[in-house]
Amino acid sequence: MDDALKALAFVEQRLPREILDDINFGGADNVAVHLTPDAPTGEAPLLLAYSALSALKNFVVASAAALDFNTLVLPPRRPHRAEAYASQARLSTQPGSFILSLALPLADIYSDEPDRPTPPGQEALVQVPPQPFGRRVTNRMLATTRKAQQLAQAVSEGSSRVSSFGEFVPDAPNATELASLSSLGGSDHGIYQIRFAKSPLAGGNFEPALLRITPGQQRILGEAADYLRTKQPRTGVTVAGLIVRLFREGSYGPGEAVIQGVADDSGEARRHRIELSEPDYSEAVRAHTNGLQVSATGDLDIRGTRRSLRKLTSFAVIPGLDDES
Repeated sequence: MDDALKALAFVEQRLPREILDDINFGGADNVAVHLTPDAPTGEAPLLLAYSALSALKNFVVASAAALDFNTLVLPPRRPHRAEAYASQARLSTQPGSFILSLALPLADIYSDEPDRPTPPGQEALVQVPPQPFGRRVTNRMLATTRKAQQLAQAVSEGSSRVSSFGEFVPDAPNATELASLSSLGGSDHGIYQIRFAKSPLAGGNFEPALLRITPGQQRILGEAADYLRTKQPRTGVTVAGLIVRLFREGSYGPGEAVIQGVADDSGEARRHRIELSEPDYSEAVRAHTNGLQVSATGDLDIRGTRRSLRKLTSFAVIPGLDDES
C-alpha cells in the first residue's frame, strides 16, 4: 500500500496524504498553506495559527458563496450551501515549518438531490456531466488567488491603483476573499505559500499550482478589501435633501438632478446625481423652485468623488409646512 501511494504521488505530483484524502472522501481536492513563522518546525504562535485558520475557513465560504453571487461585496448572510460545504472540509497539518492542509470534497451534501426533470422538447443533444460543486469551489479559489496576486503586484509596481480591484473582470476576487488572502500570513503579514492540488477523479487539468504571497502583496490585498467594502455600489440607499442642480436637453422629457443631502445614516451631506423621468423631473423643478426637500431611493454608485443613485425605486417631494400638495 505504501509503495502504491508513493507511485501515485510521483505520477500525480501530489503528496501521499493528499491521495489518501482523495480516497477517503471518494474524491477531494487539496489546498495547503505553508506559513513561515519564527518557531520550531511544526509549531506556530497561537495568534498566527488562529488567524490562518479563520482566514482559510472564510476563504472557502466566500468562494463557495461567489458561485451564487456575482458581486464584489458578498451579502451579510452567506448561502446555506456555502456554510455547509465548509463544514465538510477536513483540516490537518503536514511536516514542514507550519503547513495547514485542507481537504475539499468534490461532492457536497446537496449533490445527492434528485435532478429537476427536463421539460419536453428541451433535452440536450449531448449529455455533459456537471462539474462537482467542490471542484468549482477549488477552481474559484485558485483563479481568484492568481488574479488577486496579479492585481496586487501591479499596484505594488505603480502601474495600477487599488481601485483596479473594483473592476468587474473575469475571476475578480470579492472583498471577503481578499481579506482572507491578506490574513493568512497573520497580523504581521509573514510570507506564505498556497498550493492547490486537484483530484484527477473530476477530470480536467490537475497539475498542482503553487503561489507565493509576499508581505507587501498581503497589505495591498487588505487595503483592496477595505476599498471594496466602502466604495462598491450599495442597494436600497435613500438620500434626502435639496435639489441644487437640474439639467435636461429639451423643454420636455427626462433629465438629471443633483441632490445635496445625507445618504441614510451616514451623517454627512454630499451631492448625489440622479436620472429622472418626465413626471419626476417636473416634481424636482417644483421642489427646487419652492425650496422643498426631496427623497430618492436607489443603488448608490461611487466613482472617485462622484456619487450617483441608479435604478431608482422611489422619488418624492417632501411636503413643506405651507405646501398644500
